[in-house]
Amino acid sequence: MEKQIVSWITHYQQTGDGAALHKVQEACWPIVEIVLQEAASNAEQVNDLRHKGLERFPFIISKYQTDVQLPVETFLRNTYRFYFHQAMKGS
Repeated sequence: MEKQIVSWITHYQQTGDGAALHKVQEACWPIVEIVLQEAASNAEQVNDLRHKGLERFPFIISKYQTDVQLPVETFLRNTYRFYFHQAMKGS
């Protein structure tokens, strides 16, 4: 599955294809959801971070670098952990 996700990411980065982005988001959002649940302290914060995280997903996934060979899950966990921390500080 990792190879397929990387293929979709590469396709999205090269073409901006919304269908490819949608496939990546469907496959990867459960990873982000775990990080979100760990970061949030209440239901209101969960909803706020989920909204912000979904809005930011295209930008974040556009920064994934296939040549680094970092697993997509690790990239998303680390990136969203940092992003949610920053989002909570700014709230």
